Amino acid sequence: MASGTRGAGYTRAKDQHSTRRFIRRASKETKTLREFLNKFNNDWSSGLAGLLAYNILMSMVPIAIALIAILGFLLGGITDTKQLIERATAFFPTVAQNQDAVQLAITQLQKNAGWLTIIAVALALFSGSNLFINMEGCLNIVYRVRTRPFVRQRLIAITMVLIFILLVPIMVLISSLPTFALGLLATNPALQKIPFISTIATNPIISYMASFLGSVLVGFILFEAIFIIVPNQRISLSNSWLGALSSALGLALFLLLFPLYARFGLSSYTGQVGFAVILLIFFYYFALILMIGAEINAFFSEGVHPIPNNLVTFISTMAHALNEDRPASEGHAHIDSQPTERADEQHIEKVRLEEADNQRRNLEKAQQTPGQKRRHKLQLEKPQSPKRMMLLEVAVGSALAVLLEWLHLRRKL
Repeated sequence: MASGTRGAGYTRAKDQHSTRRFIRRASKETKTLREFLNKFNNDWSSGLAGLLAYNILMSMVPIAIALIAILGFLLGGITDTKQLIERATAFFPTVAQNQDAVQLAITQLQKNAGWLTIIAVALALFSGSNLFINMEGCLNIVYRVRTRPFVRQRLIAITMVLIFILLVPIMVLISSLPTFALGLLATNPALQKIPFISTIATNPIISYMASFLGSVLVGFILFEAIFIIVPNQRISLSNSWLGALSSALGLALFLLLFPLYARFGLSSYTGQVGFAVILLIFFYYFALILMIGAEINAFFSEGVHPIPNNLVTFISTMAHALNEDRPASEGHAHIDSQPTERADEQHIEKVRLEEADNQRRNLEKAQQTPGQKRRHKLQLEKPQSPKRMMLLEVAVGSALAVLLEWLHLRRKL
């Protein structure tokens, strides 16, 4: 009976310990999530996403012109454009309704590809580099790093434009490969005779999954390039893949759900105004996904902590502490800036203590005699005994002490 009671008590204590450990872990994870959300809000990431969305919208036109110009060069040696358009309608059904316009555009590209390329590249380098300069500023806020010098910043931005122009065709090709492969399996009579392959080719779930995985891979390549190159910081693949993968998954889900959102949530917007609104919303969510990925990398991989207040309050408070130029006519109602002020005071106190400690050490060194300095230097240069050697010395000493005591007792007997 007593043993059963002890067993039940032990089981109850074990369950309580497991519950407390689970609660502590859940509390720690909840605190981490709160700190991440606090960093995201205080960095003003949603507002910076709006800034990026406008810049993306302004930069897409010249970059698209550059892509069309490159397409004009590639189409320069093609004579049977009608067959090309017919093949394009298999992948893009909307082309079938505008074959005459597409034919005219291809003809103009074949004739004027040289001049169009020069203009397009110039516009793309200027407007596109402005996009990546603003993107660098937003990501530098997230990572707490300073911006590059003007010339280096412009060169990095132009390089990113060129990388982006090169990546777009590759990403389009990668995203089209799953659909193309499934279509090839479905239309090839020889492959249709194989039961397993025929089932895969005709299964709509597999088709959707293949398209989704292709979108994730394309997004991962794009976001990884941005997170590694754009911020003014050396970021390794191990510290950037988590945010890139999160943004890629978010973008793939967004591309999957946005047509439904545009159809049912934006049905009241029609015409050119509606098209502009849809584009702005699309680019805003894309920029927001980009900022979320950057925040994940900065917080979880780089260990960047949130600032005490939101970005505007933090900047105005620190600027006033530095310049002492806050207007007397400031409104009475404002966000409490005491967290930033306390953090600034704690930092100043920490710096003062470090300076005082350094001064004390320097004074002690200056007051030491030559002999004391020599002994201090020898102590610093003396190799420290490893932990294992210390344990071995203690064990050997204890064994010798026990042996001597045993011999002493034996003589007495």
